[in-house]
Amino acid sequence: MRLRFYDKKQELINKAKDIFQNIRIANIRPTGVLATRLLVLVMLVPIMLVVVEYVLAFTKGHVSDDMGKLISVGVNIIDYIFTPSVLTALVGFLALWVDKDGDGVPDSLEKEDKR
Repeated sequence: MRLRFYDKKQELINKAKDIFQNIRIANIRPTGVLATRLLVLVMLVPIMLVVVEYVLAFTKGHVSDDMGKLISVGVNIIDYIFTPSVLTALVGFLALWVDKDGDGVPDSLEKEDKR
């Protein structure tokens, strides 16, 4: 059984390396991909927490005061995260991670001021 776990672990590590290498071959910087995935994760966590609280309240049969407060705060957080201005700012921030020439400095930060 221990050998089977090690084989699965090694297989997952090799798949992760292959995916990482394919991203580099496609000329996409992995930092931008990882930042985008982190952003999506941050945006999905409040949704998942509110859904879990709804399910727990449904299985319990009633909503306690604490659960009600948690659900309402979670809905407010979701409401604030998904406003157009916040989404635009976050996508603009992710554009700072694009580095096409591969020197480690994002291209938008390398541009000289044309005044």
